[in-house]
Amino acid sequence: MTDMQIESNENDLYAAIDLGSNSFHMIVAREVHGQLQVVDKHKEMVRLRLGLDDQGRLTDTAFQAGLDCLTRFGQLIKNIPTPNVRVVGTNTLRNAQNSRQFLISARKALGHHIEIISGQEEARLIYLGVAHGLAKSEEQRLVMDIGGGSTEYIIGRGFTNEHLTSTEMGCVSITQLHFADDIITAERMNRAIASCRQVLRPHRKTLTQLGWDTAYGASGTIKSISQLLQENGWSENCITQDGLQHLRGELIKAGSAQNCQITGLKDDRRPVLAGGLAVLIATFEELKIDCMQVSSNALREGLVFDTLGRLFAEDSRESSVRAMQTWMRVDLQQASMVAKTARSLFNQAHNIWQLRDSEYDYPKLLNWASELHECGIALSYKRYRHHSAYLIEQADMAGFTNQEKQMLAAMMLNHRGKFVQESFDNLLEPHNTKLVFLTVLLRLAVRIHRGRDAESPEVMLVIEDNTNMHLRFEDNWLKAHPLSQMDLEIEAKRLEGAGFKLTFE
Repeated sequence: MTDMQIESNENDLYAAIDLGSNSFHMIVAREVHGQLQVVDKHKEMVRLRLGLDDQGRLTDTAFQAGLDCLTRFGQLIKNIPTPNVRVVGTNTLRNAQNSRQFLISARKALGHHIEIISGQEEARLIYLGVAHGLAKSEEQRLVMDIGGGSTEYIIGRGFTNEHLTSTEMGCVSITQLHFADDIITAERMNRAIASCRQVLRPHRKTLTQLGWDTAYGASGTIKSISQLLQENGWSENCITQDGLQHLRGELIKAGSAQNCQITGLKDDRRPVLAGGLAVLIATFEELKIDCMQVSSNALREGLVFDTLGRLFAEDSRESSVRAMQTWMRVDLQQASMVAKTARSLFNQAHNIWQLRDSEYDYPKLLNWASELHECGIALSYKRYRHHSAYLIEQADMAGFTNQEKQMLAAMMLNHRGKFVQESFDNLLEPHNTKLVFLTVLLRLAVRIHRGRDAESPEVMLVIEDNTNMHLRFEDNWLKAHPLSQMDLEIEAKRLEGAGFKLTFE
């Protein structure tokens, strides 16, 4: 392989990597007047999904194939600024029993941390990528993306999605279920299509009621099938049901994908073609689609545009926090006061506790935890910290990765009461240690504002080392707030149990 390293003296390059169940994709691009100017693309058929054993664990072979690919990717993006790089894992890494071990090794191989995203978040990013590749229009769109382990369906208009659906079927998983031995018969194909229709049927009513003017398909499977239909004269300007039936007939006639001699069929697509075709035919039949256009953009382009939004426009995660506050009727004044004090404490503590991380924005995480820590009260005040943690970890919050929700949940669970160390132990490095420090800052801010005052006291936090800290309040504030003083005495004992020593005056 030739040297793939990209060199640039500018900070204008952005990279997005999609660790899919079938293939790993990477795009390197510049943003030019709101559009992506692609600098480089690279794809490798890793077939991670095929590497799951009977216990749902990645085999040693699949594990190493993924790491080898990421080592090559890392060579290409080594000079790109860390904030400009986004890496996400999808269905297989969501479900693999040894996903945590893979992520730890993958971080070292690639040089960047990897985010596991939910099916809903995957769908959101897919739509964002597709929408940015289309001309400005008021049309209502159906966007479909067939991955290795899941298929996403989105209804949207412009850059705004109205409905997101992720289903547990993909070109690899359906191939494994129905064509594992590469024997393709009419009966097997009918059974595969029927099983896909069953998966899609619970979502059919919502999708068809919302409706669409144009259907678009994204991803390698749909692109590949579209090219086959056009090269063989079975469809012209779009994918059609007649064209799909021609391809289906040719596969059944050949008896296997490996023996099929269709013009334009690439060898790397043969192992998953039957499963992908079954998903696509089932979608056309179940949703009664006449014609589907093919998008050149997909998840990785959506990742780049989402990164640009985080850096230069509105972070979608901020919108999700606002929505959760509204939904759970959070006391906005109290949340704002706690967040203000938490930020002040962070600014005084981050140097000694080394909380400025080049790969993760801990101040934002602390701010979100402060703004949402009371959301569980909407369910019940009793054990509300547990409710808050559960709500955030389980909710579909646009922009947030599974790890980010897990981190927020750990902080919310521990923002008062006894420390639950296990919630931090489950996090990857360095979050498993850094979040303990962040949580201490959140706990202090919550204690200081228990009286729900409309003003924040001036407080100095002196950090001596990783375990000793001292709070100094403005003159007579503690005397005027005896409840806060008692709360801090209780908190000092709680923190002592977690290995910290707190003093105050």
